[in-house]
Amino acid sequence: MADRKLDPITCFEAGSGSIEPWIGSRDTVGDDLAMLGILADRRLIELNVVGNEVAIRGTTRVGLVILPSGRRLVIRSKIPNIVLLDWLAYLGRFPRLSHWLPESGVAAVKSDHDDWHLCIARLFLHAMEQVTRQHLRKGYVVVSARDSAIRGRIVMSKLGQELYRLPRVPQLQRQRTFDTPFNIVLALALDRLPSLLSDGRAEDRRKMAMLREQWAAVRRDISDPVTAAIAAQSAEPPGYREALQLARLILIGAVLDPESIMGGQAFTLSMPAIWEGGLRRMLSESAGETGWKLAPRNSCTRRWDDSTEHGGTQRWLTADAIVERVGKRWVLDSKYKAEFGIESRADRFQMCAYAVAFDADRISLVYPGESLTPIRRLLSTTVGGKRLTIDSLSLSMRMGPDTCCTELMKIAREGKPPH
Repeated sequence: MADRKLDPITCFEAGSGSIEPWIGSRDTVGDDLAMLGILADRRLIELNVVGNEVAIRGTTRVGLVILPSGRRLVIRSKIPNIVLLDWLAYLGRFPRLSHWLPESGVAAVKSDHDDWHLCIARLFLHAMEQVTRQHLRKGYVVVSARDSAIRGRIVMSKLGQELYRLPRVPQLQRQRTFDTPFNIVLALALDRLPSLLSDGRAEDRRKMAMLREQWAAVRRDISDPVTAAIAAQSAEPPGYREALQLARLILIGAVLDPESIMGGQAFTLSMPAIWEGGLRRMLSESAGETGWKLAPRNSCTRRWDDSTEHGGTQRWLTADAIVERVGKRWVLDSKYKAEFGIESRADRFQMCAYAVAFDADRISLVYPGESLTPIRRLLSTTVGGKRLTIDSLSLSMRMGPDTCCTELMKIAREGKPPH
């Protein structure tokens, strides 16, 4: 019974077709029910408790959460693992897959039976093996020391408090050591791997044991590993780049949107954040061919006149992307929903508000999906003598960023949706 209690709770993100929710009972969920309620309040999952029955569905985040009992909550994406990793690489959050040899671990990513966080962990194991064998190095680090020989800068404030310890003088010295910020970040990420690699493969255990032994002497005393991971990635030593990119994903819980409070025992991705970031990246990359230039991010917000007094940012209109060319303005808003063809009333009215706020000629809802007719005209009218079109677009997110970008460029070049 104890083993059944720790079986993973596996569900799928919203929009995964006819996939049924995970269903269990209050007894099988046990004390984890309170944490599941908190996750539901954060909109990480949908939780329905009726009598003794507990039903769990995913929402728009995918990945892994370690529950208080140690049980794993796995939310699977409707997008294949290899494609999801390709989107992360496209956004600069993951090494380009071309950097990895097939025998190095990418083969594991192609498996539909592995959850993507397992793939990330195995790729990090491979990257750590590469760093350990070929690139591991010492670096100069400022350390505190107390020595009778002066080899650094004397800390006068401490000297005044520790005169009784003379001739040992408190000082700051530069020393070559393996305890560099880069190595400490990698060591901290290495310590997180057992919680990600839960299926107990013998090869994974062997690699982890070997690497943890080799990295055991490296300190782990960084107070803020997330900040350290971001700083380390900005100026990494040669050969460290891929490992640090993966370590950052692991240490921050893979969260893309900065306002999220996940992390810790959670390793989840915001799919709407990937879709929004991907849309902006595609528009930026296609500007040379389409003539539509991406507007600066700070120009995508229109404040209501009373926003300072009432509600702040919640009363602002913020579009995901605005592009312009020769006196024309096109506003695009990413919608990570399975609603292409059944666009909601709220989204339609939101686009009308954007048209007024940004004086746009065209407003588009952009959905991730596949459709034989990728453009739907929702409204064509004239406002103040200006022609306005509101439509919805469907781009093949499952096919990866290159295919999506090609589809978007075709739509942008044509300029007008069909009647």
